[in-house]
Amino acid sequence: MRAWTDKCAYLSRRGRRWLESTAVEQVRRILVIRQCAFGDYMAARPFLVELRRLFPEAHVILATVSRYRYAVPEDLVDEVFVQETAGSLTEQWRSLRALDPVDILFDLADTSRSRVLTLTTPAGIKLGFPYRGLMNYLLYDVGLRRSNYHYEAEVLLDFLKVMGHKPRYPLEFAMPRHRPSSAEATIVYFPFASVAGKSLSLDSWCRLIDQAAREFPSYRHVLLEGHRAEESGDFLTDVAARHTNVDIQPRMSLEALAPWMAAVSVLVCGDTGVRNLALATHTPTLGIFFRTLPYRYWPRYEECHEAVFLRSGEMPGKTDILLGLEELLQRVYPERGQPRQAVVTSA
Repeated sequence: MRAWTDKCAYLSRRGRRWLESTAVEQVRRILVIRQCAFGDYMAARPFLVELRRLFPEAHVILATVSRYRYAVPEDLVDEVFVQETAGSLTEQWRSLRALDPVDILFDLADTSRSRVLTLTTPAGIKLGFPYRGLMNYLLYDVGLRRSNYHYEAEVLLDFLKVMGHKPRYPLEFAMPRHRPSSAEATIVYFPFASVAGKSLSLDSWCRLIDQAAREFPSYRHVLLEGHRAEESGDFLTDVAARHTNVDIQPRMSLEALAPWMAAVSVLVCGDTGVRNLALATHTPTLGIFFRTLPYRYWPRYEECHEAVFLRSGEMPGKTDILLGLEELLQRVYPERGQPRQAVVTSA
C-alpha cells in the first residue's frame, strides 16, 4: 500500500514504513474504536462496509463501552469488545489489556477512554482524528483533521482513502433501502432530541403538524414516539382527533423501525438519532437546525435531503419548515404533482 497523504494529514515515519511494506492480504486483525450513541453508530456503518471491501479477509473487532450498546452494528463486524468502565481500577485495567495485538487500529471516537485503549493496544499502525494535534505525536501514526462541515459518514471514510481505497457513492449502509417509486404517502415527524434545546417546543410541533395536515391533505402525517418515557405522543392527541390523516405511531424496536422508515415519504425532525437512521435507509429527510451545526448531519451526495436553518441562527418558523417540506416533496416525488394546497380560513 501507499500512504495517500499530503500536508492535510499527520503521518509518522513508522506509519509510512508500515503502509509501504504491508499488502492488503497481510492484514488479519483490525480494531475499530467507536464509543457513541445511536446516531453516530448509523454514521459509522458505511465505514465498516467499505472496510470489509478493502480488507475482506480480516477479522474486524468493534470496541465500545457498556453505556453505548444500542444500535451497535454487530452485523458488520466479527466481534464486539465492550470496554469495562464501571468496575474497580484493576478490572478496568484488565479490560484494557484483554485485546490481542491487531494490525490496524482506527480510533473513531477521540474520547479519554478511546485514547487509553489506543495507547494500551499493540498495533502495526494506529489512525485517529484528534482535535488536539499533540495527540498525533503521542498516540497515532496517521492523524487526520476532522471537519464538522461535511457529513460525518463521509468524513470517516477519509481513513480508508489514506490507503488508496475508493468508496462507493451513494454510501452503502447495509440497511433497508428507501424506494421512491413505492414509498407510502406518509410524512413522519420525530419531535424529540437527546437535548431538549435542540428541538422545537412541543407546542410548536403541534402547530406545525396541525397546519401540515391541512395543507398537505393527500399525505398521512404520523408522529413517531421515542423510547424514553418523556418521548410520548400524548401531547398531539387533540391534533390527531381533529384530523383523519394524523396518527401517533407507538415506539418501535430498531429491527422494526428501519424497514418502516424506509417505506415512508419523508422524515421531519431535528438533530436526532432517528434522523441518522433515515439517512442510513436513504429516506428523504427535512432537518430543522438552529443550535446544531447542520452540515455534519446533511448529506449532499443525494438530492433527497434538505436542511432548514436561518443564517441568523434563530429558530426556523412554521412557514420556513412548510416551505422546505413542499420543495422537498416536489423534488423527490415530481410525479405526484403539487403536494400543497392553499387553505382558506373563514373570517
